[in-house]
Amino acid sequence: MSSSPAPLNIPTIDCTRQSAESLIAELRRKLSPRGDIVSAAGRQRTIELFGEPLSPQQVVERICGDVARQGLPAVLDYTARLDGKTLTAETLRVTPAELAEAHANAEPAYLETLRRIVANVREFQTAILTQDVVVRPARSSGGIELRQRYLPLRRVGICIPGGAAAYPSTLLMTAVPARLAGVREIAVVVPPTPFGG
Repeated sequence: MSSSPAPLNIPTIDCTRQSAESLIAELRRKLSPRGDIVSAAGRQRTIELFGEPLSPQQVVERICGDVARQGLPAVLDYTARLDGKTLTAETLRVTPAELAEAHANAEPAYLETLRRIVANVREFQTAILTQDVVVRPARSSGGIELRQRYLPLRRVGICIPGGAAAYPSTLLMTAVPARLAGVREIAVVVPPTPFGG
């Protein structure tokens, strides 16, 4: 005897009715960053972590506020609570020796593939790199020169998502354009993963 799956309860919006516009607006509100769509498991998790149910936006505001006030201790605390990893100020950053070891242990074909991708990204990003613009109006304007300048940020932070896999594509598509634009300092953040990220 087979049991049939429970029917799906999917809300629908009939755009031929006048109520469609307000229903779409309500759906957009719920799905926005300020929305309150939280699964039962997510609700329970926020209660466990924060002592109360919070919306996704409230979670982000709480974490950012704590980090702004407390700095590194808050980062380490949230890493332990959210990621289940105990890190210290010393183990938070990947050392040059760890990077060299990872590079030495990588498959040569994989590294060659990454180099080829970097070259492709560099070629494209160089072609679309924004250039300064200088406009020198006619002499009748008194010799005024108009200029639009593009200056790189001094420092950027790049978050590479973690989870079940590594995402070198995210790193390549963010770090390479930043370097080409002239960004001098790039901080890359990776959540702790079971495979060492």
